[in-house]
Amino acid sequence: PPGAELDPLCLWRVAHEFATRPQWMALYTDDDVIRIDGNRVEPRFKPDLCVDFLRSCDYVGALWARAEVYRRAGGFAAHASTRFYDFTLRVLDAVGADAIGHVADPLLSLPVSPAVLISDRDAHAALAAHLTRNAAEHTIRPGALHATWRVEYQHDTQPRVDIVLAYRNRLEFVEPAVDSLFHHTRWPDFRLILVDNGSDDPDCAQWAERLQQQHGERVLRCALGGEWNRAAAFNHGAAHSDAAYILFLHHDVQFLAAHWLERLMSHAMRPDVAAVAPRQARPGDGTLDFSGSVFGLPPGIGAPETDETPLDYPGYLGRLQTDQNYHLLNSACLLTRRSAFDAAGGFDPAFGLIGAESDLSARLRAQGRLVWTPWVTIAHYNDDSPPLEGRSEDACIAEMARLQAALGGQRNALVARYVAPLGRDGAWNPNLRLSCEDVRVEAGCAVEWHAIPADVPRIVADPVTGAGEFRAIAPLRAARRAGKAQAAIFRPPSLDVRRMSSAMDLARLEGVDSYIVHNPAVSEQVTLLRQMRTHVPDVLIVAALDDLTTAVPCDSDVFTQWTRETRTHMRRCLAQCHRLVVSTEPLVDFARHMIDDIRVVPNRVEWARWEGLESKRRTGSKPRVGWAGAQQHAGDLALIETVVKHTHTEVDWIFFGMCPPALAPYVREAYGWVDFERYPATLAGLNLDLAVAPLEINPFNEAKSNLRLLDYGILGWPVVCTDIEPYRGAPVTRVNNSSQEWIEAIRAHVHDLDAAERAGDALREWVKADYILEDHVDDWLKHHLP
Repeated sequence: PPGAELDPLCLWRVAHEFATRPQWMALYTDDDVIRIDGNRVEPRFKPDLCVDFLRSCDYVGALWARAEVYRRAGGFAAHASTRFYDFTLRVLDAVGADAIGHVADPLLSLPVSPAVLISDRDAHAALAAHLTRNAAEHTIRPGALHATWRVEYQHDTQPRVDIVLAYRNRLEFVEPAVDSLFHHTRWPDFRLILVDNGSDDPDCAQWAERLQQQHGERVLRCALGGEWNRAAAFNHGAAHSDAAYILFLHHDVQFLAAHWLERLMSHAMRPDVAAVAPRQARPGDGTLDFSGSVFGLPPGIGAPETDETPLDYPGYLGRLQTDQNYHLLNSACLLTRRSAFDAAGGFDPAFGLIGAESDLSARLRAQGRLVWTPWVTIAHYNDDSPPLEGRSEDACIAEMARLQAALGGQRNALVARYVAPLGRDGAWNPNLRLSCEDVRVEAGCAVEWHAIPADVPRIVADPVTGAGEFRAIAPLRAARRAGKAQAAIFRPPSLDVRRMSSAMDLARLEGVDSYIVHNPAVSEQVTLLRQMRTHVPDVLIVAALDDLTTAVPCDSDVFTQWTRETRTHMRRCLAQCHRLVVSTEPLVDFARHMIDDIRVVPNRVEWARWEGLESKRRTGSKPRVGWAGAQQHAGDLALIETVVKHTHTEVDWIFFGMCPPALAPYVREAYGWVDFERYPATLAGLNLDLAVAPLEINPFNEAKSNLRLLDYGILGWPVVCTDIEPYRGAPVTRVNNSSQEWIEAIRAHVHDLDAAERAGDALREWVKADYILEDHVDDWLKHHLP
């Protein structure tokens, strides 16, 4: 559109998609609005092509098409306000829905919101022409929102509909459901098929007898023995039906208004539709209960925006108030053509407790579209728990435990069946967070291959704050710069909170080769990792460990972040991982009996962040001696408290990151911690003549890496440090943790600064020889890929 701005990668990306997807004849992208001040607002993260949504509003916007398709569709119409909408509809008619692709990336910035410019009259005319071309008799009515409309499909016949309702006892729900059905149904030819799946409540039998007497041939009763199985009961009811259309109904619904069946049949009788489901509301507060189904939303298959959402809420992009297409419909009221039901093979009794409708509807998609419509609303009481068979309290408790285990097994089996074809559900934009509560942008994970697809390995990392930079983020950055891998990083929501990534998070990223989970030692991760092993079996799960988290010193400020159960949680987490990559040999010894495949990959410094930095020498009247580190080193710094007090008149002490109050009077300069991006330059700016690295002698520190020496060494600083395992092998001065040895070593360096500078140069060359990350990208990838 005039005034629109293209993302710098837009033209390349469009050309790339057309070149690599020959089946795509046209495509559209996500977009946003750019204000006069240059700010980009109102991002529209759209679903893949959704025909019924498109017939309700112009959500597609600008369309890119191959030249021959543009000509075949007849080019643009004369009406400026619907130029793109009309063109999209004609391209849809020319090439079909499967040939119109979607690039889920906001590559186009519009000068004004598209809904502001569109004319309802012109849009209705374009839509009517499209429907006429498809031989669909129709009436177009205003929608519930601005720039939306509703299509009522007209049909010449009113075929019979059999309504199959399965139940087992629960008369308090069944009777109101049936009463509302007969009260509100105006469709002339329908029959209720009641499937009694083992009721033993005599009131149920008496009620069914009265119902049969009252409605005669409109009620057909049949019985099914055995345990409660909704899928088997529905199949049993369908076997007694000879109608062209069958509606499968849960026992805990209630119809609220007349003409509900007419509106559902308006969609069901379309030749391109296999099934249709209505909107469901929670009784009492009237909030939204069912808005369609998206694979990947909690707890595996969920309905979007259903957290206490009012029925009149527009929903993201207005989707809650417009007809939608989904890949499955986990509905308590599902209407389908009998021929489609038979072709799909009916319900699978393996999902008799949960997910039967999801499984059937997913298979029904081979027969036509699945439609969810907000123009029919029913109440749903969510009495979906399987009936309890026991009579005593103890028996009920035992039965509930058995049923809960069965429910979990069926839910996992359902996800496992569809994670491959639906892991990236096109009804839900991959830029949106997997949440049923509301719609939010997935700001915690930028996926490189979504923006710039490339034929290189794809690695997902789930790091902790801080150390995750060295174990995953920096190596992946270096691999990307080398053109050897692409990455997606699950960023923690805050410094002290872990993100709990799920199998669905991985599945929808598409083509992931390996998943790196950093310091897995939280009980919630055990289940999530087990699900990853089950549902995304082709992904290598690599645990990364760089601290002995079971032995954090009590003086550390992160001591309270770990529990006494950390070892147990870590053992269970590692049992679900394929490989463990650690930074030191002591960590190998720690985990040797927890996992078989353990690799050692040392920490290294990223040259791209340190190149060009220079730390000046001899800048003060006294030698500058310093320490740098985070807040968890109170115990380590206590080792040199006496040292600082005895030498503060001989040298200027510089502390960066943490300075204990007891040392403050003796310190010349103290600096607070800075963000990661500014750390190298700030550290270099300390201009130290000597750096110190004290560590307490304990198992936690024995298992640490030499990262502190690497940071000091890359700047050419000589180092005096504790004689401890991680610091051995480096050209530094190691001392026992006695104040006298510390003082003597510091004085030896500051009294001969020429020698100290030579020692600093030697340490820098030692670091550059074997600890530059960019020189070891291949080695890092070898240990983190299958």
